[in-house]
Amino acid sequence: MELRDYLRIARKHAWLIAAATVLCASVALAASRATTPLYQGTAKLLVVAKTDPAGGTSSAYEGALLSQQLVKSFAQILESRATAEAALRLDPQPLTASELQARVNAEPVVDTLLIDLSVEDTDPKVAKQLTNTVARAFIASVPKLQGGSTLRVSLVEPALLPTGPVKPRTRLNVALGLVVGLALGAGLALLRDFLDRTVKTPEELELTVGAPVLGSIPPFKSADHPIPVAEQPRTPVAEAFRKLRTNFAFVGIDQHSICCVITSPSQSDGKSTVAANLAIALAQAGKRVALVDADLRKPSLHKLFRMKERVGTTTVLLGDADPHDALQHPSPDLPAVLTCGQLPPNPSELLGSHQMQQLLRDLRDSHDVVLVDSPPLLPVTDPMVLSRFADGILLVTRSGQTTRDQAQAAKAICAKAGAAVFGVVLNATQVAEGDQSAYYSYYGEARPRPAYLESGQRMLTLRGRGQGRRLSAEREPAADGRPAGSRLP
Repeated sequence: MELRDYLRIARKHAWLIAAATVLCASVALAASRATTPLYQGTAKLLVVAKTDPAGGTSSAYEGALLSQQLVKSFAQILESRATAEAALRLDPQPLTASELQARVNAEPVVDTLLIDLSVEDTDPKVAKQLTNTVARAFIASVPKLQGGSTLRVSLVEPALLPTGPVKPRTRLNVALGLVVGLALGAGLALLRDFLDRTVKTPEELELTVGAPVLGSIPPFKSADHPIPVAEQPRTPVAEAFRKLRTNFAFVGIDQHSICCVITSPSQSDGKSTVAANLAIALAQAGKRVALVDADLRKPSLHKLFRMKERVGTTTVLLGDADPHDALQHPSPDLPAVLTCGQLPPNPSELLGSHQMQQLLRDLRDSHDVVLVDSPPLLPVTDPMVLSRFADGILLVTRSGQTTRDQAQAAKAICAKAGAAVFGVVLNATQVAEGDQSAYYSYYGEARPRPAYLESGQRMLTLRGRGQGRRLSAEREPAADGRPAGSRLP
């Protein structure tokens, strides 16, 4: 993994990292406040061996060497039960010798003749008193230990009243909690990303499917602006669809016309939105484009273009209308759209019929590009049925939703059916083609909605058998409450 992958994981799971950090710091703070404060009294003892002044330098050296050798032993004696009992006899306290022994700590100072003595207690006055008592009791017991000979122990620095508790160390505990929480959150984020089987980057998608990624579409509010190529042409999303148009143009470069089935592994991947915006982008480039809604189960193109779906694909397949009569032309710079029509009880049979083959053949004769919006690939067989009459398939996946298993399964289904996969589109990806902030600063504000989608009436061009005529069509409310498109006669 590269640095940008770790940054992507951190951005995606920032809430998890922040939650773990705050939680661990809060636990550390709560534990510190719940801990009873302990105060520590500290004193220093000096161990010196008595020497004979007449012995000179040699005698002094031997005394210092003897003192250093005994400092460690005296530190252990200070922590012994005998010293604790002697201290309690010298100054009785409401605790046992074992309890006092557990509170005493003696550490020899390296390369010196000093011993650091400390005693802890919840009361600072008691901590001071116990420290000095233990020191005096030990000093009193030294002559007995040495048999009255050469060593002398003195209290060079008696304990003072502690100014603050030594436990808990709240600031240190909170700081450690922050560090532990940050590490824990980062670990959980990496684990969650490792266990996440969804496709998130174009490179990952291309490696998974084994087909080129023709476009990466950044996330946008499709409910508010479903066709940004026409409604907001100066936005990063519209530019991403234009890049998809450029890459798609290389697919059928040697053909007079091309027919492409657009599908996705599962529902809610945004295939219909991609199909609509790609068709608009191709139409704006001067191509004659026909967009066919072949999703006879859950059609949506009529909602995207604000059109009626009463006459459409099923009407033509049943022989009740001519394909060119059923085509709707919202605007000269938009593609011709064939909506779904009435939903049939046998969608797969209709899509695999000779009438469907003839419909696509007629549309290819009069258009440069025919895009067919079909149902999802994994739940139903409709896309594979349609692929027999098309040149290939454009597979739309959704970042963070389509799993690698789904993408590979869709590729395997296409391979078994002998359908060519032109490429894949990664929809709603956070790793868009280029810097999004640079896009926004370059393209500026979105332009207003086209007049043909806002006006009360619009002209619908119907091309009949050998003769064109124009019909003024009034707008009707669609099922979703938004203004509908043309009313066909």
